[in-house]
Amino acid sequence: MKLYLPGIKAFILGRYGSLLLVLVLTIIVQPFVGTPAGRLMLEFLFVGAMIAGLRAIGIKKGLLRFEVLLLFISIAFRYLGSITDQAMLFGIGLACGVLFLVIVALSILFDLFQTMRVTGDTLAGAVCVYLLIALIWGYLYLLVEFVQPESFSFTQDYARTDLWITKDFFSFLYFSLVTMTTVGYGDMTPISRVARTLATMEGITGQVYMTILVARLVGMHLMNQETQQK
Repeated sequence: MKLYLPGIKAFILGRYGSLLLVLVLTIIVQPFVGTPAGRLMLEFLFVGAMIAGLRAIGIKKGLLRFEVLLLFISIAFRYLGSITDQAMLFGIGLACGVLFLVIVALSILFDLFQTMRVTGDTLAGAVCVYLLIALIWGYLYLLVEFVQPESFSFTQDYARTDLWITKDFFSFLYFSLVTMTTVGYGDMTPISRVARTLATMEGITGQVYMTILVARLVGMHLMNQETQQK
């Protein structure tokens, strides 16, 4: 029996490879955002993730123009908010960025369910969607903290400062990942109703996504094997 293995080259260099690389780097660089260089790198990675997301998806021209507009607004408002110390501008830019990432994730997910063969590029796209879910919810948690301060409690010694100025996104991305993976260390807890609702929705979304995606990929893999054996 010939066993088909998705190519590692397509996983790294395929359509979703650059987006996957940027998303992984975004997670890795989070512990270093306390330094000026780290914060600058985080900003570049966020922009890079959005550009890589545009490259990865194939959508209609009208939606593509809307995505480009969201990208421009997000970058411009985040930059203006940072240099003018206006939290509202930064929050608007962040919200536009979240909407941009949501459209990218849905476009990739739609593409994954359209394809009929498991390839390295398919696997990369699946991982991208999973990391995008964590990234989107992390920014949503940060937006909730903007609108309603002290929506989260921290059991560790944590200086609650102006989070939008310090760009301390790591705590919220960390909380997003441990919530989606149902680890739940308990060192960071949602307090407000909105924060708790978001956390509940993320936990459900993460589990449903993994269940449906694994079933879909296994089904396609078995179908491909049966086709090759005939």
